[in-house]
Amino acid sequence: MLEACIYSVRALADEFVVCDMESSDGSAELARRLGCKVVLHPRMEAPEPEARTKAITAASGDWILVMDPDMRLKPETCSRLRAIAEQGTIDMVDFFCRNRFLGRWCPHGHGSQGVFRKFFRKSAFRARSVNIQSFWHDSLEGRALRLSRADSIDHLSYDSTAQLTDTLGRYAKCEARQAWEQGIQPSVIRMIWRPIKRFLGNYVFRFGFLDGIPGLIVNSSVAGYIFLIEAHLWDHHRLLIGGGSAPGISGQSQEQTGPNNLRFRAKQSEPDK
Repeated sequence: MLEACIYSVRALADEFVVCDMESSDGSAELARRLGCKVVLHPRMEAPEPEARTKAITAASGDWILVMDPDMRLKPETCSRLRAIAEQGTIDMVDFFCRNRFLGRWCPHGHGSQGVFRKFFRKSAFRARSVNIQSFWHDSLEGRALRLSRADSIDHLSYDSTAQLTDTLGRYAKCEARQAWEQGIQPSVIRMIWRPIKRFLGNYVFRFGFLDGIPGLIVNSSVAGYIFLIEAHLWDHHRLLIGGGSAPGISGQSQEQTGPNNLRFRAKQSEPDK
């Protein structure tokens, strides 16, 4: 995964920064062999904001491209990004993602309408949020350009249901903890309604049913992830009120492997004389 990701953007980047969160699969060693700068960060449930910020800070270029190991860029998209950086009129670029779930490309449902801010001037970044959902929106300011779906990032998201449920489970704990820290109280109505709303939105109104069994599994799992956020929040409240602790929320995952962040410094051409 990591090697293929790096090769997909070699035409754009002349510096690669990999943030490794105590991986056990040899990712850090592979990154070093590929010529990447490796920064180390303690293992966490999610890379936002600390690991993301550390990797961005370690990059020396004027432009940052944020990629996870399971993401790929097309050569023509790399050329377009280089031209955008050279023109100097844009501060950040938004992408659609083309998602592959459980062995099938799934152009509908979960993630099909999402727009992700992945390429930006380093000077436009100021870490201002700890919320994993709003981190990029809160931390980037400037002029934005949205690329067409022809320049979508290929996202090889989940190869198995085990990987899917493990990832969603970690993020659910993290979001529940953040909700508690923000003073949000448990709600039975929210616990019932939010998962139903998410499932109907993704599977029905965004046509997730057209993606076959993978579409059903992924969109149902995402609805379950929303339910788990509310369930963890309720459990945290229950244990805290009872004088106990809530390790299911406050503890960090011990199973996460692989680097979580890649940072690439885009090549800059000399301005025309």
